[in-house]
Amino acid sequence: MSSGFLKDRGACQRITCMLMVSSQLSELSVRKLVARRRLLASRLSEPERTLRGVLVREGKRCSSEGCRCHRGEPHGPYTYLAVYTEGRSRTIYVPAVAQGTTEAHLALTQRNEQLLAEISQINLELLRRRALG
Repeated sequence: MSSGFLKDRGACQRITCMLMVSSQLSELSVRKLVARRRLLASRLSEPERTLRGVLVREGKRCSSEGCRCHRGEPHGPYTYLAVYTEGRSRTIYVPAVAQGTTEAHLALTQRNEQLLAEISQINLELLRRRALG
C-alpha cells in the first residue's frame, strides 16, 4: 500500500499549494487565466472513478478471551477506507484484492480535486476582476 493515502498525509501540502496558486493568479492576465482554466479542465479525467476517503490500516481484537489479540497481538493489520458521509465518519473494509484498485481511485480523485481547487481559485480571481463568464 502506498503511504501517501494513510490518514491525512499531504493535507497541508494541498492547502499550501492552493495558497501559492492563489497569490500567483493575480499576476496573470484575464486571457491567461481563462486559458489556464481551460487547460486544467481538460486534464480532469474519469469522474466515474471518484472515490473520496483515506486508507487506514488497523489491527483488530476478536471476542475470544483466550486469543493472542487480548495479550497485545491484534489480528491484521486490515485495511479500511475511512469516509465522511451523512455527517458521520465511517470505515469500510477493503479486501486485499481491492487495495490496488482503491488506491488508484483515491489517487485519481486527489488529482481531480487539486485541479478543481485551482479552477475554483481561477474563477474567484476572474470574479474579482468582473470577468467571470
